[in-house]
This record gives sequence, C-alpha cells and structure tokens, in this order.
Amino acid sequence: MTMLSNRPRPTHRLVTDILRSLVQDDIETASELLASEGADIEELCALLNKSKLSGYFHTLISNTALTGYFAAGQLAKLEAGYQRQVEKNKNSLKLLGDIQNQLGKASIPFLTMKGFYLAQHFFGDVRNRFMWDIDILVRPEDLEAAIVAVAGAGLQPTSDITIDLRNPFWRIHAVEVRGETGKLDIHHTIRNLPKITFDNDRLWNNSQEFTIGRERFATISDTDTLLMASVGIGTDLQTSHHNLRKIWDIYMMLRQLDATTDWDDYFATRNAEGSLKLVINVFSFCILLLGAERDFPRLGRAVSLYSHMILINSEQQAEEIFARGRQHIANRILFSRLLPAPALHYWLGWLLTAPARVWHYR
Repeated sequence: MTMLSNRPRPTHRLVTDILRSLVQDDIETASELLASEGADIEELCALLNKSKLSGYFHTLISNTALTGYFAAGQLAKLEAGYQRQVEKNKNSLKLLGDIQNQLGKASIPFLTMKGFYLAQHFFGDVRNRFMWDIDILVRPEDLEAAIVAVAGAGLQPTSDITIDLRNPFWRIHAVEVRGETGKLDIHHTIRNLPKITFDNDRLWNNSQEFTIGRERFATISDTDTLLMASVGIGTDLQTSHHNLRKIWDIYMMLRQLDATTDWDDYFATRNAEGSLKLVINVFSFCILLLGAERDFPRLGRAVSLYSHMILINSEQQAEEIFARGRQHIANRILFSRLLPAPALHYWLGWLLTAPARVWHYR
C-alpha cells in the first residue's frame, strides 16, 4: 500500500494516483484516495471525461467496490464514456482495415503508429484506450500516392496545400485526411523538428506485426512507439496542448518497458538523431507530474547520467507547466530550449513555416 501524503491533491494528481494504484492492484490505496478529505468526485469525473480517460477508468473500477464512491449518475457517465470509446474504436478498426486494403491494392507499404497497438499491448485491449484518429507511416516517396489511394476508403485531404518535402518552409510531418468514417494522419516521419533527424529506415527495420482478431497489421516497435508518444507530448507542450491521457500513455509504456529496455542504447540513439534533450525532459515532466519517481528505477538511473540536460526538475515546475493555458509563451520558450537548434533558429523557423502550418491545419 502507498503511504498517502497530507498535502492537498490537485484533481489531475488524484486521478493519476488512483490510476497508478489500480494498475498496481492496490485497491486499498485507491479506496483511501477516493475517501480522502478534499476528494471531489464530481471534479474527478469531469476531468476523466475531458481527458477521454473515463472509459478506461470505468474498466478498472467496474467490478470493484470502488463503484460505491460514485453516484448513480456519475457511474452512468463513466459507462457512457466507455461505450462511446468502444463504438469509436470499432469504427476506427473497420476504417483501418479499409485503409490497409486500399494501400495494398496500390502496393504501398505502411506501418501503424500508436493507436491500436498501444491500446492492445500496453492497455490490454483495443477497447481500453480512447483514440481520436488513426496514424500511419509511409515512406516519403509514397506520401502523395498514399493520399490518392486512401480516397478509395472515403478519405480526402483537409487542405489543398501542395506537398513538397524538399521545401524547408513546409515542415509538416503528416498529411491529415478525413471522411465520414473517421480521420487519418499519414506520416512521412515521426515529426519535423529543427536539427532533429529521425531515422525512417530504422523505424521500418525495427517494425513488428500484431493481430486484432483475424486482422494482421505492421507497426513500429515498442521503443519507437514510446519515442513517438514522447515527442508528441513535447511538441504539444509548446502550445500548452498537452493532455492527461497522453501523459498516462507514457506511464503505461514505461511501466512495461523499464525492466527490459537498454536505456543506455535508447538514449545513445536519441542523441544521434538529436532528440535526446527533448525526450529526457518529457520523461522528467511526466514522471514528476505523476509522482512516479520510484516506479521506474532502471530508467531513473539512466536519466541521472544526463542531469545537466534536464530543465524540468521539480514537481512544482511540472505542475506549473501542466497548468498553463493554451499558447502560453512560457511553454513555447521552454520547448525552444529542448531542441538541439539554437533558440533563434527555432523562432525563425516557427515564423517562416507558419503559413504552411496554418493553411494545412486550419
């Protein structure tokens, strides 16, 4: 059982402390947290819904005595969140099958990214994690052909911007396509960030297969899934667009990967591509925000070798970063310091690529 602190818990910390207890099968601590003074169950439910964690939370408490802490209406909303999540994921899985069929007809290989594999492998079931959309990776030379091919699945680009991977002012890492059946991001790389060069060949060489029912898909490796999620949170921080659900993704991946990952090799690869400082600070941010410093001992020892790179080094600082509103300048300044490029390079790049980004993501 975890020893409980007497200090007041912000709602997001109450949520994640309960989640940590539940995934560690510590029902007693979860019960104490829900019964603790200052625990606002209505606020907790509101945050779960806002973060799209209500469906997952429902799966963890549905067959426990913890349901007794919730009013009937609150339980009904958690159940409704789960049912919406199940239905959305069911529709997205059908769309992924259609995408695979269309790209197969065009002889275009692709890898799924995060999404269904993350849900199945790290959350235990494709129904357990909410997904906004589908992410896939294609080789850069196949990007335009892939956009044409998925039109057969009813998906069209959300903008008519010209695709030009050679244009330094384009800097878009994925093309968004949509239809009545859902949304797809077609990536040609993980992200497009100043002075960071992700090795696409390595992503393909380290790919793996997984099955859902009778369907077989190819996806990026476990550690590359962690990389993509970490870089995603880092870039979300620059606009204060971070989300508790994505932070919890990091926890669930680290929980499974800490004991088996060669972190020295992992960080050496991050250093070679230029993402080391960004990734280490995202790990620090997530772990401090969740109060999970003791949960990943091997990672902690490996990260300690790079303490000189860590800019997010206290729980209070992590809380302040998390609490900042959208487009907060302090978070953008912080992000600019996590890149290998000089800060001036970042700000000039951000300004010069703004037209392409605004046009594409409008």
